[in-house]
Amino acid sequence: MTDNQIELKCSETLKELLIKYKDDEYMTQRIYSHIVNYLPNTLDNEMKNHEKRIIRNNFLTNEQQLFIQVFLSKNKYFYLPNNNLFYEYDGEKYLIVKEDDVIHKLLSSISKDRTLLQWKYKTKINIIKQIKDRSLFSSIPETDTIQNVLNVLYPSFFSTKNSAKYFLTIIGDNILKKNTSLIFLVSQKMKQFLNEVDNVAILSIGNSNVTSNFMSKYHENHTYDNCRLIKINENFSNDVWREILKKIGLDLLCVSAHYSKRYESSDKFIENKSDDELKTYSQYIKNTNQNNIVSDFCNKYIFESDDPLSCMIEWKYLHFVWKQFLSDSNLPSIIYSNTLKNMFKEIYTYDETIDSFKGITSKFVPVHRDFINFWEQNITVHIPESELSFDNEIEIDELCYLFKSWTKTNTGTINKNGNITEENIVKILKHFFPAVEIIEDKFVLNITCCMWNKINDIDNSFEYIKEQIKTEHKLALISFDDAYNYYYKYCNFNELKFIVSKRFFEKYLYYKLSDYVVYEKFIETGWLI
Repeated sequence: MTDNQIELKCSETLKELLIKYKDDEYMTQRIYSHIVNYLPNTLDNEMKNHEKRIIRNNFLTNEQQLFIQVFLSKNKYFYLPNNNLFYEYDGEKYLIVKEDDVIHKLLSSISKDRTLLQWKYKTKINIIKQIKDRSLFSSIPETDTIQNVLNVLYPSFFSTKNSAKYFLTIIGDNILKKNTSLIFLVSQKMKQFLNEVDNVAILSIGNSNVTSNFMSKYHENHTYDNCRLIKINENFSNDVWREILKKIGLDLLCVSAHYSKRYESSDKFIENKSDDELKTYSQYIKNTNQNNIVSDFCNKYIFESDDPLSCMIEWKYLHFVWKQFLSDSNLPSIIYSNTLKNMFKEIYTYDETIDSFKGITSKFVPVHRDFINFWEQNITVHIPESELSFDNEIEIDELCYLFKSWTKTNTGTINKNGNITEENIVKILKHFFPAVEIIEDKFVLNITCCMWNKINDIDNSFEYIKEQIKTEHKLALISFDDAYNYYYKYCNFNELKFIVSKRFFEKYLYYKLSDYVVYEKFIETGWLI
C-alpha cells in the first residue's frame, strides 16, 4: 500500500470506530486513551525493536556469509545430481562422502562457532544448497593430484607423458559430452583396460559412457576423418590395473574433466600441446586413405620377384603378413579383408584356382610356413572325452622351445635358428588355427606334441619321487613344492630335454592323485605304498 492509502485507511478506521461508539462514553474514552496515551509509546517500542532486529539480522547475515565462505573454502565439497552423491576433495584425493557426514560436520562447525546457533538449520540448508550447485567437475585438482594420476599412467601404461595427458583429455571430453562424433581405435588389450575405467565411472560418478567411443574394431560406417589412434603399453596385468583404479579411479576422472576444460578438447590438445610423433600417430587415419596404407604395406613388407612363375604367396599368408604390418605399425584393422584382397588383385597377379598372388614374396612368410609345418607334423588337437578327463595343454613358451628344437633337426626348414616370439605364435595360431583354444595368450588347451609326452615324463618320475620322499621325509604330508623339486631333480638326473612347468605338474597331481591330495597343496604319504 502507498503512504496515501495507509493514511486514508487509518482515518477511515478511526472514523468508523468513533461513529460506532458515539453513544458509548466509556468506549469513546478508551479510544481516546489508546490513541493519545498508549499508541505513541507502543509505536516507539515497536520501532526500537524493529531496528534491533534489523541490526541483528544484518549481523547474522554477514556472519553467515563469512561462515559459509570459510567453511566451503576449508571443506571442498561437491555434488553430482545424476547420482545424488556428495564428494570431498582434501587437496590430494577425491572421495565419495555420505550426505549425513557432510551435515554432521557442518552442524558441528556451526555449534563450535556459536554465533550462528540461532540460525543453525537455516545456515545448514543454505550451505547444502550451495554445495549442490558445485559440480564435481567444476573442481580444479591440485598439482599433487594431477601428478599422482600421471605417474600411474606414465611410463607404465603410456610411453610418453603427452600420450597420458591425451588419454585423460579424451576421457574428460566424454565425461563432459564433447566431440561425440570422434572414434578412438584401440587394441583389444586396451579395450580391457578401458572396461575397468568404465566400471569405476559407473560406480563413482554414475556415468556409463566415458569410454563408449573407444573401439577395438573399425567399421566401414566410421569415416576416416573422425577416427583417431591411441596406443598403450600392453605388458600390464588387468588385475593390477583394477587394484590401481580402486585407489585413484575417481581422481583420474576428475583430472580428466579438468584437462578437457583446460585444453578445450582432445583435438585441441593434439594441435596445441602435442609433440609431432604423437600428433602424426593419433591423426594417422584422419590424414590418410586406404590406398596410401596399402601402398605403405607393399613397400615395406612385399618384394616382387624377377621370376613370377616360381614365387607366390597364398592369400591366407598374405593376409597374415598384413596383420603383422598392422601390429608392427600399431594400427587397427581398418580395411575389411574382402576390400583388402580386391585392392591386392589390382596391384598383383592373382590366381583364383590356388588362391595365391604370383610374383611376390615376403621375408615373414618362411617363418610362418615353418611354424605351420611344425604344428601340422607334431601337434595333435584333442576333443576332451568327458569332464573328468585330463585337459592336456602346452604353454606358448614351450611351443617356442619345441619349434626351435624341431628346426635344428628338420632339413626342410628355412628358419634354421627357430627364432620366433611368443606373440608371433599366438598370432599365427589365431589366424591359421582359429578353432584352437588359447587362454590368456599363454596356454594352448587340449593339444599334445609327439616330440614331448609331458604326462609320461611325470608318471615316470613318480618312482624316483617316492624313493626320495621315503629317504628324506619323516612327515605325514608331502607338499606340492617338494614333489615338484624332486621331479625337477629327476629330469636333470636323466638329462631330459624339456621340463614341465610347476603349474602343469600341480594340475596333473590334482588329477592323478586326487584320492591323496589334502589341504589343497599336500599329498598324503599313503600314496607311497
